[in-house]
Amino acid sequence: MIKPPPPIGAAQNRQALLEYQALLDNVALGIAFIRDGCFLHCNSRFSEIFGWPGEQLAGQPASLLHPSAQAGAELSSLASATLGRRQPFDTELLLQKRDRSMCWCRLRINTIDPADPDQGQIYLIEDITERRADDASAQRLLLEHQAILDNVSLAITFTRKRHFLHCNQRFSEMFGWPSDELIQQTTDALYPSPQAFAELSSLARATLGRGERLDTELLMRRRDGSTFWCRLLAKAIDPDDLGRGSIYITEDITDRRLAQEALVRARDTLELRVQERTAELATANQRLQAEIQERLQAEKQIRHLADHDALTDLPNRRLLEDRLRQAMAAARRSGNQVAVMFIDLDSFKPINDLLGHRVGDLLLQAVAKRLRGLLRAVDTVARIGGDEFVLVLPDMHSQSTSSGESAKRILAALVQPYQIDGNILTVTPSIGISHYPEHGSNVDALIARADDAMYRAKQMGRRNYQFYIDPRKE
Repeated sequence: MIKPPPPIGAAQNRQALLEYQALLDNVALGIAFIRDGCFLHCNSRFSEIFGWPGEQLAGQPASLLHPSAQAGAELSSLASATLGRRQPFDTELLLQKRDRSMCWCRLRINTIDPADPDQGQIYLIEDITERRADDASAQRLLLEHQAILDNVSLAITFTRKRHFLHCNQRFSEMFGWPSDELIQQTTDALYPSPQAFAELSSLARATLGRGERLDTELLMRRRDGSTFWCRLLAKAIDPDDLGRGSIYITEDITDRRLAQEALVRARDTLELRVQERTAELATANQRLQAEIQERLQAEKQIRHLADHDALTDLPNRRLLEDRLRQAMAAARRSGNQVAVMFIDLDSFKPINDLLGHRVGDLLLQAVAKRLRGLLRAVDTVARIGGDEFVLVLPDMHSQSTSSGESAKRILAALVQPYQIDGNILTVTPSIGISHYPEHGSNVDALIARADDAMYRAKQMGRRNYQFYIDPRKE
């Protein structure tokens, strides 16, 4: 008799839950669980994509991801119809992040229990914004290259292993073959006889195999069976591997064959035209490459501006919060502390009012430069508005000693005079300090409590720093 397995204990349940959560947090897809149209919980990748911490997302309506009520209603209608057939719903669409920015996503929705839709749904989300941008850029380049080929006066075709792969519009006009029908033909369809095709094939293999360009004149056949004289130019894509294919450029020279004098002039003209067209294609390619580089540089600059203060080039609040989250995560693993310092320049406003915004801006830039010079590579200094700066100091082994010494060093440095636009200026900073995890477990709490401590420092007198004190412990 087979005995039933022993019941799973509470410890085993907790271990299983931890293993499932670790699995969810380490997959590359964003995963969220929805019931009654509201989020239950999500993995860390989902939070990263949309900027919503899991604990803040729980209980929120799933519609907050949609840019409009209409978009949410349309998606709900489509998804309901598909899920009602007990099939997963899969689509690509624009979704809205917490900061109201938009991103392209691939969304897959499954019901937890197809037999009981009230159990809820699982959202699987992949951020495909970059892929969509790359696809669009590649498509634009293909269209531009095709436009170039379709507007040259020469007939151009690409062949591989005696089959047509592609041709331009001029080639179709010359031979009477639409491009979609031509790719179903073998290359011998353009020659008046099997012998003519065999002779050209032998000559092409020998010439192209040496890495040379084939240049010959011969009779070729149109789709209606009529023949005409052509000049045929060909070049192998790779002379060491003719199986990779060749490029053929064809010119109708029937009229020039009728008169030797016209033939000589036309041959010279053709060579010049080939050179000009080649130069035009090379120039167009250079322009395309330059445009690509300009776009990449512009995108890089845009990404930088989105995360940095325009005046001081310091990280802004968005990047500060991201760095602080990373420092808190590292601190949880290492057992160390994270110090958050909120700095306010007490005497900045009179300087700004008396000497003008230009001097005030230069002073803020000088303060930012001095702060950067005081910090370690792992530290972060951000400007979050006006004359307020926030520092994140990770890997602090002792709260009062390490952060206190750092605050003293910062105070001593910032009170030193600044030479700004012919003026000798001084500022008197006040610093408030909070620590993770003692004073908070999330970004907003740590910054707010460092801000509270800064106001206590102001009350205690200028050139001062204070640690956050819980009012309940005072």
